[in-house]
Amino acid sequence: MSFKKILAVTALGVLMWSLSMTAVYAASDKIGFIDTQRVLVAHPKYETSQKYIDEFITKKTEEARAAAEKEPDQNKRLEIIDIARRESGREEMKVMNPITDEINKVIETVAKSKGVTIVLERVYIFFGGVDLTDDVIKGVRAIKS
Repeated sequence: MSFKKILAVTALGVLMWSLSMTAVYAASDKIGFIDTQRVLVAHPKYETSQKYIDEFITKKTEEARAAAEKEPDQNKRLEIIDIARRESGREEMKVMNPITDEINKVIETVAKSKGVTIVLERVYIFFGGVDLTDDVIKGVRAIKS
């Protein structure tokens, strides 16, 4: 038998073993899921944070548009718009990261209390699993604004 065939058979054996071990571990996991959009909207800080972000983006967009209109160079106009877009993205992350961190802690707490070891977004679940959404929303609503 050639070296390539031996290597291919060995690789196939390792792959089969890996898949079987994954199946064994997956069988011992309890899968839960959440509707992240419902959870996010339920957060006490979401509405005011989203309003702030929308206002910030509107202001940055208007500033960039005004500056770009005064700029004769097309590349510089695009750069002005790109800078405004990046600043808006950074501001959104700065505002939303603490909210998502709090939500993630609630998800972890609820999952542990229900014996769930894997939590996925609802859209990835076709059948089965434990819906944690309502319990996570209760935990999120308990967060002080």
